[in-house]
Amino acid sequence: MKYPHSKSLNHALLPARLLWERARCKPAVSLCLAAGMLPIGVSAQVAEPPLQELLVTANRFSQFSSDTLNAHTLLDREFINQSAAGSLFDLLRSVPGLQLARTGVDGAQTSLFLRGSNSNHTLILLDGVRLNTASEGAARLEHIPISHIERIEVIRGAQSSVYGADAIGGVIQIFTRSGLAAAGLNSEPEDAVSGRVEAAAGTEQSRALNGAVRATYQQTTVDINLSQRSTDGIPARNAPVPSTLNSSWENQSVSLGIQQTLNADWQWWGRWQDTDSENVFDGGDSEFSQNIASTGVRGQLSDRWKSQLQVSRFKDNNLTRQWGLSHSTTQRHSLQWQNELRWSNSSNTVLGLDMDDEDLFYLSSGAVQNLSTRENNALFAVHQQAAGGFDMTASVRLDDNQQFGNHTTGRLAIGRDIVGNSSVWLAASTAFKAPTLVDLYVDFPAFGFFANPGLEPEHARNLEAGLRTSVAGTELDVNVFRNNIRNLIGTDSTFSSLDNVGRARIDGVEIGASRDILGWQSRASVTLLDHQNRDTGAELLRRPNEQLSVSAARRFDGFSVLLDWQLRSDQADLDPVSFGRSRVAGYGVLDTVLEWQVMPALDLQLKVGNVFDNTYEVVDGYATLGRHAMLSARHAF
Repeated sequence: MKYPHSKSLNHALLPARLLWERARCKPAVSLCLAAGMLPIGVSAQVAEPPLQELLVTANRFSQFSSDTLNAHTLLDREFINQSAAGSLFDLLRSVPGLQLARTGVDGAQTSLFLRGSNSNHTLILLDGVRLNTASEGAARLEHIPISHIERIEVIRGAQSSVYGADAIGGVIQIFTRSGLAAAGLNSEPEDAVSGRVEAAAGTEQSRALNGAVRATYQQTTVDINLSQRSTDGIPARNAPVPSTLNSSWENQSVSLGIQQTLNADWQWWGRWQDTDSENVFDGGDSEFSQNIASTGVRGQLSDRWKSQLQVSRFKDNNLTRQWGLSHSTTQRHSLQWQNELRWSNSSNTVLGLDMDDEDLFYLSSGAVQNLSTRENNALFAVHQQAAGGFDMTASVRLDDNQQFGNHTTGRLAIGRDIVGNSSVWLAASTAFKAPTLVDLYVDFPAFGFFANPGLEPEHARNLEAGLRTSVAGTELDVNVFRNNIRNLIGTDSTFSSLDNVGRARIDGVEIGASRDILGWQSRASVTLLDHQNRDTGAELLRRPNEQLSVSAARRFDGFSVLLDWQLRSDQADLDPVSFGRSRVAGYGVLDTVLEWQVMPALDLQLKVGNVFDNTYEVVDGYATLGRHAMLSARHAF
């Protein structure tokens, strides 16, 4: 079952009621949130309008982030550098509405629950290429190298009307440096050569070496990125039998990007990335490789018509040796063609075509694969209109899938500016998750378990509301939502196959705040969830009801400091011994990052994680790092 059971809840709280009750009953959470939002020792003042940032993932065209009627979070390279994150698990944990779980430390399986939805309910893109596999349906986040990332856009809420399957919880798009250029998110570079070199070493014999070069000459820009990261790790498993060996991990990645300006209106690009990882753990090992290649053109057909075409190939190969051999390979060829028609300064439309050809190779003890391929073709349209003081965004998509036929999804959002720098918006949307090729076509006759080629997609209906405002120098973003999911895929009544048997409801509140407090750049985010299996009333696994993130950063002359505090409440899980229901205790972890600018092009950075050496678990039965540290030196040229 994808939604195992827990103790029953009396009833589903409405989002507004949830916000009030949690704030009233959890004074520690309320106090920490207030510290991030309210002035301390300074007089109230009218805030200046925030710096406008561009966003492309929400509606598949470039627009100011304040104009999107979506809950979203942007993480740029400055934020990534400041955080000193070594993995997406570390980097994304402060994003509102996002919960993460990991079975161990670096290199261990990482699951992401966006707005409480399943880990395979979030679409992960890398420069527009889908990373979700045909076997598990989720992306292998643990192997994506941080050093190659220039920007991440997190769009929360159902997005199937724009991207199709896998976007029930939302979409996360990761941009490399060359990917930003192809998306039109950075300025045209001048003739120059620039780059960076970084070396790092830390506890658990952790090591990293990264290098990047960008060269521009006339109309051609080339980006090259190389990275290597490894760690000896720690004994990862606490139960049922504690590990006696460290879980080591090694990752190497190389990427190449080329952008060519063809003329004043058109640009061509090509990108290639190859990643290899190896993870050794007590009882086995795994090997992972991922190869992504894409090419495309974008430009102006007229003053009002922009067009973009991209073709790509994605290949993911995963081999695990533990109590036998398990081997899966996903290969996907994709074509994306979209056209932006700008009718006026207040009206524009995007029309597009997506074509995907997906293939799976699956080998496991006792498994029989009956079919390996399927195709999905889709047409989508997005229209944005401003009129009479209101903003409106409507999107609709028709997917024609070789396995389950036609499927239509839509989204309608309406927003309005109100007093001062404040705006509100409402949205309703539908979404779906297609069954994986393993669900459909891989039997396990040795265990008496068989796939079901008649499975239907999982469906979701989402309602949400958002408020963006500036109060006494504090930037505040509040979102409330309800997501009803049905036709969830789980074991049938005979426990011999799969069927669409589950239902879930997820209510939530997301609050993000930022301000300057006595020279400290302070941020706070709170996520409050009420989630349950509608058939049993049980809580969903590995999704805490309360999550708080507070950070404060300050720069002095040549020196800066970052304090980052993460807190999670307890959560439902599975006992690693009995496989029955269990609870994982809540925890709080403080990290700190110290940075010294030795000279204009050289800086040293020290990250100390889990400063107070707390003992805790994220997943029942799996250990986490105690106090640990990483020292890095970075040279830019």
